[in-house]
Amino acid sequence: MSEGRHHARLPGRLFWRVYLNGLVLLALVALSVAAVAAVIGRPPMSRYPERFAAYAAARIADVRADPERVARELELVHEAFGAEATVYAGGAVLASTASPPLPPLAGADLERVRAGALRVGGRHFAFAAPLPGDPPAYVLVTGAIPEHSIARGAAFLAAVLAALALASIPLAHHIAAPLERLGRAVRAFGGGDLSARARLRERGEIGEVAQAFDQMAERIEALIRREKRLLADVSHELRTPLARIRVALELAAEGDVARSRRFLGEIAADLGELDRLVDDVLTAARLDLAEGRGPGADLPLRRERCDAAALVERAAERFRSAHPDRPLSVSMEGALPALDADPALLRRALDNLLDNAAKHSGEGAAVELRARAGGDGVQVEVRDRGVGVDAEDLPRLFTPFFRTDRSRARSTGGVGLGLALSKRIVEAHGGRIAAESAPGEGLRVLFSVPAARAR
Repeated sequence: MSEGRHHARLPGRLFWRVYLNGLVLLALVALSVAAVAAVIGRPPMSRYPERFAAYAAARIADVRADPERVARELELVHEAFGAEATVYAGGAVLASTASPPLPPLAGADLERVRAGALRVGGRHFAFAAPLPGDPPAYVLVTGAIPEHSIARGAAFLAAVLAALALASIPLAHHIAAPLERLGRAVRAFGGGDLSARARLRERGEIGEVAQAFDQMAERIEALIRREKRLLADVSHELRTPLARIRVALELAAEGDVARSRRFLGEIAADLGELDRLVDDVLTAARLDLAEGRGPGADLPLRRERCDAAALVERAAERFRSAHPDRPLSVSMEGALPALDADPALLRRALDNLLDNAAKHSGEGAAVELRARAGGDGVQVEVRDRGVGVDAEDLPRLFTPFFRTDRSRARSTGGVGLGLALSKRIVEAHGGRIAAESAPGEGLRVLFSVPAARAR
């Protein structure tokens, strides 16, 4: 069984914590009720106290002539039912388990008892039943509950409920406090405070939700900061070529054709730079959009069967045209297999890698481009002879907008999208890309893409 199905079937730890706490509270209530019952005592009679009084009278009737036996019967009733009883015969106490004996009947109750069992008026839970024979006799039975027992029991129950309410405060605080803290962080983040975090160290589901929110907030903050940095970097990179074009146009407007012509080459280069910058941003947007559509989304690839060797040769031609002063060493080992790929995007990946190598190679140093069949596809290597990349920067080399050269020199310009785009393009084709470097030894970038399936 997978982990996802396991979690879907079994309750979470928070559920069991609340559930077990409820069981503990129920146990406390049960103990409290038992304590109340012990303090108050059980009712001495059944649901029909008049019948109980008649039953007691029937047990005594057969032995009323023997006071000692009557006293023993009364003791048995007291032990069995917890009731106090007193037998009156001829107005005198015959036997009693109460000390002092229960007060005798008087007035109307004394007249009524001769007709049968009755509840004694003016007394709490007291009943009387007649005894057959002469002289007239009756048994008087009452519960062991004092007059103030109900008030005592109510006070005891109130104390128990108050104790339970106080005992529930820690649990309520344990659950509510982290949720309130998480809620404050969510509201602050939604209000624009990108630094708002829950920073909870709770265990269980609440802690997992808080950690998930903090991780989400970190990613959103990083994304927003990247977008702001992209805007700043693109604005910076646009400023210089636009300024050059503006100067050339102003000179042309002044009628200085000779000077304007000297700027035509630079204007063409600047327009090419602007075109590459806009194309990089649009390509990154396309890949980001496809990536954000979730698993299974179609990548924005216009696949067709293409010749890998032709792709490498055209990339070399474009590099030599763009960098006539930079030597380029090209080697292809054996016949390269055909690819099922988007040729425009693969050319963009190769161009970015070669441009990056040119920017970071030493003056006059050659750039190497190698391709060979390997594994299940084509392996391509681009190498420069520049200063290389520090070990701490190498893992971030393919991160969007990351630049090993923090300066804004024109020779190493760009917004840090070239290598990141190359990585995304290669991975979109199902390939892999990696970089190797050491300070002073240049940078070596290798990528591979799978070959087209045989038809």
